[in-house]
Amino acid sequence: MIPDPATWPSTVVGGPETAVLACGAGLLGTGALWIALRSVGATDERATRLYALAALIPAIALASYVAMATGVGVVAVPIGGRGPVELRWARYADWLFTTPLLLLVLGVLVDADRDALFGAVAADAFMIATGLVATLSTVPVYRYVWWAVSTLTFLLVLYFVFVVLTAEARALGTETASAFVVFRTLTGVLWTAYPVWWLLGPRGLAAVTPVVETAGFVLLDVATKAGIGLLLLRSRAVGDGTATTKSDGRPVATE
Repeated sequence: MIPDPATWPSTVVGGPETAVLACGAGLLGTGALWIALRSVGATDERATRLYALAALIPAIALASYVAMATGVGVVAVPIGGRGPVELRWARYADWLFTTPLLLLVLGVLVDADRDALFGAVAADAFMIATGLVATLSTVPVYRYVWWAVSTLTFLLVLYFVFVVLTAEARALGTETASAFVVFRTLTGVLWTAYPVWWLLGPRGLAAVTPVVETAGFVLLDVATKAGIGLLLLRSRAVGDGTATTKSDGRPVATE
């Protein structure tokens, strides 16, 4: 049985959550370093951009995890009927930067239309902002309303990834399209788990304790932010530099 949230231990520095966060920081730092080292020597301009973005994503997440593990950015949010619940806002700062960068990785991979990509990034930022509002809401009904708004915006982002970017990938040929399907599926599945896990956490239904919630987010962050980069390093569709036009005759951007 899950204990009453009022009896959950504090997540201040030195507790079990700190160890979980430190573990996440170590995994993300290792991933960022590995991607950076393995991408040294890339000569294709498109591959260089992709590897730089792929290394930057877990590096930003690393900074966020170090901040959380050292107690920076912890605020107590009063939730009706449960008392104060500690919020680590650095997690949202991390998502505000890394999720648009992940969209940029997918966009650069398929040479996406820049206007469409900008719209997707804007929707992504709105999704993160409304998720933070949901977390900070002290009235339960408002918290779920803002969670729903954030989740609906997330569906727009998924539409961009699964419909718009998929069409762009198909125009680049079989090799890129096949690689993109892998990246798209990984991103879609893992990103869908985030709002579900939030809903199960202390700010939602309180079905899991803060430590368990943090451990879940660590697994999701490592798989999403380091996993994409590691897959990019293994993909032949990234660094071959052979595609100069799409199947409809449009040129592939090189700058």
